[in-house]
Amino acid sequence: MQFLKSKFLIIFLFFYLIFGSLASIKSGISFDENYEEINWKFNVKVAKNLSDHFFFNKTYDEKIQESYVGYGVGFQIISQPIQFVLKDILSKDKNISDYGAHLLAKHFVVFLFFFISGIFFYLILKKVTNDKNFSAFGTIIYCLYPYLFGQALFSPKDVPFMSIWVVCTYFSFIIFDKLLDDKKISFLNILIFSFITSYLFSIRIAGILILLQYLISFVIFVSSSKISLMSFLKEYYLKFFVFFLGLFSFTLLFYPPLWYNPFLIIEIIEIMSNHFNNVGTNTFGKLMYSKNLPSTYIPIWFAVKLPLLIIIGCFLIPFTEKKIFKNSKNSIFFGTILATVILIPLILIFRKVHLYDELRQIMFLFPLLFIIGLVSLYTFSKNFFYVLGFLTVSLFLIENIKINPYQYVWFNLPSRYLDLTNKFELEYQGLSGRELANYLNDSNEKNICILANPLHVVKPFLNSKNFNCFDIWQKIDTNYKRPFLAVQNVRNLKKGIPYKCATIYESSFSLLFHKKDFITGRILKCK
Repeated sequence: MQFLKSKFLIIFLFFYLIFGSLASIKSGISFDENYEEINWKFNVKVAKNLSDHFFFNKTYDEKIQESYVGYGVGFQIISQPIQFVLKDILSKDKNISDYGAHLLAKHFVVFLFFFISGIFFYLILKKVTNDKNFSAFGTIIYCLYPYLFGQALFSPKDVPFMSIWVVCTYFSFIIFDKLLDDKKISFLNILIFSFITSYLFSIRIAGILILLQYLISFVIFVSSSKISLMSFLKEYYLKFFVFFLGLFSFTLLFYPPLWYNPFLIIEIIEIMSNHFNNVGTNTFGKLMYSKNLPSTYIPIWFAVKLPLLIIIGCFLIPFTEKKIFKNSKNSIFFGTILATVILIPLILIFRKVHLYDELRQIMFLFPLLFIIGLVSLYTFSKNFFYVLGFLTVSLFLIENIKINPYQYVWFNLPSRYLDLTNKFELEYQGLSGRELANYLNDSNEKNICILANPLHVVKPFLNSKNFNCFDIWQKIDTNYKRPFLAVQNVRNLKKGIPYKCATIYESSFSLLFHKKDFITGRILKCK
């Protein structure tokens, strides 16, 4: 029993990795995944053109960059080789195309990143509290949280970005831990730190926000230690230089367009902070558009997505902060995370940064909120934490099985008394495409055209012997040849059922303690 108790987290993570990996490749394909592949091909094309330009004196075609949307290749340089190996295994399923297998293989890598974030989440908790049992249990709560677990089954940008943010947070704490203990920080430590940070930038340039987190840690360190700022800078100026030089160099490496013009990074930052589409997100019954978000958008979504125990823990901080800030290390570690989750949303609100699809662009704040919520609740009352924690884990386990693969649509218990179907964005990623395709494969429908938007969420799962005619959803209201089948996802469910079309199948799921089912998609037969 003692062995099981001491190794419980390792045993949990072992089975969690197996279950999560299998769940990821059984999930549907999301809206963004095709665009991720386009981005990878674009960056490869740019890299090839620039290589020819630099080494073979060929003319660089600057028109290539006109289609650039601002993403690096950090995640893809890891995912693409693994996808290449796994796709052959997955494509053995006759109802999965080669391209579909290629995209599903990426899901495994996405989940692997989230799994790694769980390990570093544990290390951060342990560093903050120095309590192994609490850290292990807190990590289990984090890993089983349906919203993040569901995102980890497919999300190729947001989950890797969030995961590496957690890793960067841990490495920054290592640096400050060494400073507080007056231990030597080697240039190798600095180079590793700069590489990890630049790798975060390589997934999404919004990673520059972590420099604010580092600055917060530095300010707390200087103010809590009795060291002179000028003497500190004199002692460490060379290491600061190496850090920023490494940061710049590694970032250039991950963004091929910057090889030709490093100043393009300013344009990339502008692109990423002001999304080119004005996307509307149903928020409390109101369609809030990304180019004109009210200040209530972020708080509302956190209020309905965060688990109850995390919300309680956060509200208890005024009563627990004295115990938490008991020493310099806790002041830096906990104080940094607390200040980060307050300041970054405020910056995003005041700068009117474009956000959409609930909170997925700022998903990196969820692990930080979990840390402060869990630590605060545990500090307030250990017994209360473990009772509420076990109830939460039980709910998470049940719903991860019950609503799979739609866990990312999860809402917390208080919000389930609202009319979620009409008041909030639900299955916006189109994962239901796989379920709808499986229905068609088992039906009597054959040799009939399929209309969908986007096509890549359903087409890879349709048996090519029975279905080989495809077109875009937008043609449903035209004089398109009839009859045909239309795959209707949540984004176009709101438009109703088009003329001369009837529902033949509807996919849905339900949350515990919520009256209405969530409709995820429909198949329409149009005559």
